[in-house]
Amino acid sequence: MAVPTAVQKKIDEVGAEELTVPPGGPRPVLIIVMGPASCGKSTIGNDLSEALSLPFIDGDSLHPQSNIDKMSRGVPLTDDDRLPWLALIRSTAERVCKEAWEKNRDQIKPREEGGLGRPGVVIACSALKKWYRDILRGQVEALPPPKHDLPDDHDVAKPEKLVHHPATSNLLTLFLYCHGSRDVLSQRIASRKGHFMGAQMLESQLATLEDPREEPGVAWVDIAASKEVVGERAVTGIRELVEKEMKAE
Repeated sequence: MAVPTAVQKKIDEVGAEELTVPPGGPRPVLIIVMGPASCGKSTIGNDLSEALSLPFIDGDSLHPQSNIDKMSRGVPLTDDDRLPWLALIRSTAERVCKEAWEKNRDQIKPREEGGLGRPGVVIACSALKKWYRDILRGQVEALPPPKHDLPDDHDVAKPEKLVHHPATSNLLTLFLYCHGSRDVLSQRIASRKGHFMGAQMLESQLATLEDPREEPGVAWVDIAASKEVVGERAVTGIRELVEKEMKAE
């Protein structure tokens, strides 16, 4: 007899139907806009949010309070610190989709009008390692932080939304990789954060980055073009990816 995993036990505490869009409803979609610092994740994420009529969340706002306290002391996060944060991004995304389906279904933009025709959410998160992305996909077992460690007063990551319970397998995670050359990223990060420290951070992130373009469920856009062109290409890439995934369902 199979022994339930810790994640499944947490789901069983409240029941899968209480955590996700109920069976019979369309599979909800989490779109992660990813890439290193200064690649334009928030700008591109907002472009996708507007084009697809989906909510947008900055993933950094979902760090557990313990991570926020650690970073405020200047202590770097470890992968053990990131694991519950990434799990919280996934569980929060599913609860946002559940609420949209149950309370705001009339605001879900149909496919014939350029939307997804199902609940979804766009979240910016660097997601530099494949292991991080697999947590977001629900392929690596990970528990969100407990109630007492949720980010303070977050408008969507609230205990009453049961975000401290992991997401179910019903949530489909797709990625948009914002790809930029070292030169383009260096120019952007130097202008925003000051050349010396910015260059150090960029080198660290590029050393960590594991290119996702050969992974399933990933679209990508070259950020070297103008903001308008990059936004248009990002929207087109995600639309094509979503259509492909829907056909495979």
